[in-house]
Amino acid sequence: MGVAILLAVASGATWAIGMTVAKPALRYIDPLSYMLGRWLIVAPLALVYGLATKSFVFGSWLSVGYAALAGFIDSALGGLFYLMAMQRAPAYQTTTLASTAPLWGVASAILILGEPLRWEVFVAAALVVAGAYLLVGRRLSLRGRFAGSALALLTGLLWGFAETIPSKLALEQGLSPAALLSVFSLSGVVSIAAMIPLLRPWFPRRIERRGMAYVVLAAAGGAFLGWMLWLSSLRLAPASIISPVRGSTLLFAFLYTLLFLRERPTRRAIAGAGCVLVGIVLVSLTH
Repeated sequence: MGVAILLAVASGATWAIGMTVAKPALRYIDPLSYMLGRWLIVAPLALVYGLATKSFVFGSWLSVGYAALAGFIDSALGGLFYLMAMQRAPAYQTTTLASTAPLWGVASAILILGEPLRWEVFVAAALVVAGAYLLVGRRLSLRGRFAGSALALLTGLLWGFAETIPSKLALEQGLSPAALLSVFSLSGVVSIAAMIPLLRPWFPRRIERRGMAYVVLAAAGGAFLGWMLWLSSLRLAPASIISPVRGSTLLFAFLYTLLFLRERPTRRAIAGAGCVLVGIVLVSLTH
């Protein structure tokens, strides 16, 4: 169980890269190009990794379907809603509401997968959400930016579900992490490509060199590595146990901001980081 927790924390550290670079990336590249480019990079990376490590194992067609569903929900729908939220609301508000994903992940695992109801898991998920709220250092307000806030909250729900239910079911049906991520990313590419003709009028094409640099960073350092670590963790432990650990993503994003942007944390922000840490430790010590 300890290995699963460590892998989940590591996935949070890498996923935070994608969350951190999303805001500046949108200054140089449109959301559709950012999403499509990101998963076009992840797909061959997953394929090469699976072949090189001889870990490319497919299960039933049902497992492939679960992986494709996860890719559509997470990378296409969730990714689009997250970037749209970033354009409409402050980054602190968007990341906070999207970081409710652990709560939805726990609820989904218990309600749909039938995993045992554990009080400490719900407490850990609540601590993660509370920590996300405190980390922003400001009061959340849905007024005036309701659309962005609603999209961010919807993102959290979609991410929490996709990272837990279809991904776990695909692994249980025999799909290896490398194979799952390959199907996942290809599903995202196909879904996003299909959406482009419909959404392009609202998101004009705009690609600058710096924007592509952010895409590469978010794809290799965030999506590929983060998902491989997460799926490896998901194979080793019940989804309801490691879902709260996914909240470490926001904690690492907070740390990256301090290190690279030289921001000074408020007491409220420090308290929020503490809540996230307590939630992770609670899950780790009780299992």
